Formats: sequence, structure tokens, C-alpha cells
Amino acid sequence: MRPRVTLGRFLNRFGRFIQSLDIMVMRPEDLVEYTRQTYSRPKNVEAWTGKDVVDPGLSPEEKTYLNDIPQEKGSLLLLGIGGGREAIPLAKRGFKVTGIDFVPDMVKKAKENALKRGVKIEAFVQNISEINFPASSYDIVWLSYNMYSCLPTRKRRIEMLRKIYNVLKPQGYFLCQFFWYTKPGFPKSTEIARKIFVFLTLGNLWYEKGDMLWGDREFIHGFSSEHLLKSEFEDGGFEVVKIYIPEESPKGAAILRRESLSNG
Repeated sequence: MRPRVTLGRFLNRFGRFIQSLDIMVMRPEDLVEYTRQTYSRPKNVEAWTGKDVVDPGLSPEEKTYLNDIPQEKGSLLLLGIGGGREAIPLAKRGFKVTGIDFVPDMVKKAKENALKRGVKIEAFVQNISEINFPASSYDIVWLSYNMYSCLPTRKRRIEMLRKIYNVLKPQGYFLCQFFWYTKPGFPKSTEIARKIFVFLTLGNLWYEKGDMLWGDREFIHGFSSEHLLKSEFEDGGFEVVKIYIPEESPKGAAILRRESLSNG
């Protein structure tokens, strides 16, 4: 092989390796802030709150999930309200909807969009991992659009699950959407080099296989094991009713239930 071709291939691989270090240098709190800053940009707020995103409402998959929950009305807490795409049709179905988002402009737009479309919702600025509502307040908690995967580290996800468990009424349901990603990762030698970089820089010591910056805009943890996913849900206190593992789409979901007070 020609020397310059060999050099070119090496630099191409080395460039991909350097690019992959973005997830290794930021700690969990940095990754959350990275995502928040991305979605706080005016162009992203406009994109996620515009009528082209909001008016289509629930996706066919989301309608299936909702139909599989034996709760047709009641109080519903929506985590990650965005522009109100899910909140508005859920309110029209008869749910009393409360939504949260960590981007203030999203919260404002969601309330405005709902009023324009003839429904009223409550919405607050909160982080999905730090929800603050009274215990046993909601019949359903709905975690929007793969957002379970947007929280770094298993420990933090389980802590969030326990807070969600607390705000649910006994026998309440949690619809959890996650990112399913089974593509092969980096070779073992590359992963070792990445971990060495982490220790040298005191970076993301909590890195998990499947962590990535998706499209350079947000942190995503891609799940590839149904067993590990189920174990997180159970460690968070939930009974797993059903898990939807996608065949072609990266969008997975699970229906979880809080047991009665007498059972935990």
C-alpha cells in the first residue's frame, strides 16, 4: 500500500478517536448541562415548539403504549414537555396534565400552544432527575421521547426512578421511553485508550458502554441488553409490565407499575 494512503487511513481513524473523546472528558453533570444548553438555543426552542412538531401529536407507537395502560383518565405528569406535542392530545383525551422541562422557554411555549389549541395544562421548570411534587400525586408519569436515556449513569437513573415511584399513586403507571442501540462500539484497544484518557484527565470516570453524544447535541445512553434495562427498573422499585424492544427503530419503551403501599 502506498505510504500516503496508509497515513491517510491512520489519520482518518485517529480523527474519529479524537472526536470520540468528547464523551470522556465531561462528567455526568457536564453532560446534562451540555444537553440543556443545546435545547435552550433559540433555534432549537423554535424547532421543538413549532406547529410542524406539535400538531402531529402522539406517534402511532405512543398511542399503542397509551392503549396498553389500563388508565383512561386521571392526573398525568409529563417529563420533558417540549412544545406540548404529547401534552395537548393527552389533555384532550381527558387527562389532567402537568408537564416539566429544564428549558424555561419550552415551558412557556408549551402553555401557550395548549391554550391556542383549546386546552389548559400546568407546566413548570424542573429537571427530570430532580422532580419535586407531593407523594402519591399522579396516576401516570410519562417520560417523553427516549429521555430515560438522556440521564448519565445507572445510579442517577435509579435515583430518578425512585422519585417517580414516590410521586405515583399506588398502582400508578410509568411510561418510560428509552434509546435502543445495538451497533458495535469501538474495538477493545480503542476503549482501553479512551479509559486511560479519562483517568489522565479526571474526566468521565462514570462512563458506561453505550454512552454517546448523539448528533453532537445531547447525551444519550444506548441500551442493548433487556436484562440490564429491566434490572434498573426493578432496582428503582417498579414492576415491569411490558417492554417494547424495537426491531429497526432506536425508540424503545416500557410500561412500569408502582405496587400498592402494602407491597412496597
